Amino acid sequence: MLQATIFAITMFIGWTIFDLIKYRKWTKENIITGFVTSVISGIAWYILFIVF
Repeated sequence: MLQATIFAITMFIGWTIFDLIKYRKWTKENIITGFVTSVISGIAWYILFIVF
């Protein structure tokens, strides 16, 4: 569970930095998109951790 949480936080930070570099500004949409992506990737990572 800790690995999935760390992975999700890392995905959020990376996605947000990528959007900041791409669009040159912070927007609510970019932050929400990063959050949704990180939650989905964290869940997927946890499922893979359970399966394998």
